[in-house]
Amino acid sequence: MSGGIILNPGCESRCVFCGHCPKRNPIVQKWQFLKAAMNLSQFKRQGITDIEISGSDPIEHRNIIDTIKAIKRHGFSRIQLSTHGRRLANPNFASSIIDAGIDEFRIPIYGSTASIHDSVTRSEGSFDDVINGIKNAKSAKITLSSLIVRQNLKDLKNIIDLAKSLKVDRFYFSIPCLANDDPPDYYVPLKDLPKYLKSLYEYSKKSDFPVFFHEIPFCLFGALDRHIDNKCAPPKLGNFCQPPKRLRSNIKDLPSYRIKTKPDLCQRCKASQYCDGFFKNDIDRFGTPDVKPL
Repeated sequence: MSGGIILNPGCESRCVFCGHCPKRNPIVQKWQFLKAAMNLSQFKRQGITDIEISGSDPIEHRNIIDTIKAIKRHGFSRIQLSTHGRRLANPNFASSIIDAGIDEFRIPIYGSTASIHDSVTRSEGSFDDVINGIKNAKSAKITLSSLIVRQNLKDLKNIIDLAKSLKVDRFYFSIPCLANDDPPDYYVPLKDLPKYLKSLYEYSKKSDFPVFFHEIPFCLFGALDRHIDNKCAPPKLGNFCQPPKRLRSNIKDLPSYRIKTKPDLCQRCKASQYCDGFFKNDIDRFGTPDVKPL
């Protein structure tokens, strides 16, 4: 069972799906650290053993090293940090954060080249930082991920090849969540994904490098496969790191934009018992006109 720590100190990247996350002042960052510490005590009483640190972007938090050390002092067995990874390009910082107790980094890559990746992060040099950071952090486990967006639709197979060349421990594709406002330019509706995913899936099967797919229904691939996981449970967020009120849902720990639902086609699909269905915000807006159940 995993518990989640959220730190939002601000982010030097300006990804198309996040926008600009300005730097928070030291007082706000200190309060975030204190809330994280209160969560740890609660998690320990609940028997939680693993901690996932995420946010925008936790690696930039002024107390990130202290947070990791506090998690270790509480006796948690595993710490994963989700981050853009850019600070890891500094070898001294990479060594310090690993020595503090990080077991695994989860780092996104949005393209196989700097031009594609940096067009998503809207931050020149971010691709080079990530690649160097991965190389500096090899003494920890590294999970590499990639969100499928319009900017990289024609580059997805190349991203597999890049992940393989970097010799990371695990790699997966996922999709961004759609907020309640107008669909952004980068967003690809689920109904339009099958023609890309089926080709990508077949390519991944031919590689001797395992590729996984998260938060995407099986029917979009036309396959029932152990490398596809659409039953991803979120970590427990405790009482002190819940989503902001405007994004809360009727399910604790789950923000409203991550709510899924099963349309009629799911009732006729042989993958139904293994699948949580579609993101509700997507099918409410776009439907599933040409998607066929397995």
